[in-house]
Amino acid sequence: MSEEKARLFRRENIPAYMTVMATWIGVSAVSAAVLKAILAPALSWPPALGWALVTVLAGMAIMFVASALNLRKLRRGFERLARGEADPKIPPVWCPVLTMATDAAIRLRRSLPEVESR
Repeated sequence: MSEEKARLFRRENIPAYMTVMATWIGVSAVSAAVLKAILAPALSWPPALGWALVTVLAGMAIMFVASALNLRKLRRGFERLARGEADPKIPPVWCPVLTMATDAAIRLRRSLPEVESR
């Protein structure tokens, strides 16, 4: 069995990417409106929106990179889990989504019947 390298970008994920982009634009628009209304009423809409788009995207980029790094940290533990080790020693990570995914994988593995011969 050949091991397929996990890819971060796939055609099947285009709908998810579009959702993330729509969220980015929506959060940026709200952020720009708050910036204009509360902090800088004299600021015109285009610079406020430009600033918000850049800062929100920067925050999203930080989270994306952090998640990718955390997934690399989890890989060996998931490999041990896939081999059926009772205690895969998956290290904790700070990302709540990855923590929930790890917990779900461990619960799934524990729910599977043990296979004596492979």
